[in-house]
Amino acid sequence: MEQRTLEGTWEEILLYAPELAGRRVKLTVLSSDDSNSQHPVTLDQILRGRVGRIRFQPSSLSARTKAAFADILADKYKLPRLDQ
Repeated sequence: MEQRTLEGTWEEILLYAPELAGRRVKLTVLSSDDSNSQHPVTLDQILRGRVGRIRFQPSSLSARTKAAFADILADKYKLPRLDQ
């Protein structure tokens, strides 16, 4: 028989008693803190109070596209900047 892991309450494990009779078993008793694993914490609960909403002003990139593009080219080719 291959190894299997059974997890549950003692009453749930006892349901396997007829199948496991005469076999070697290893029993690990979990701490009561592990009982919360039945109800996993949601991402919303983890992030509550830690995450907020940030409001940014509308982007004005279209108004300064020429200067931004010129700066990129100046950096790339080591050219003098337009604003200098």
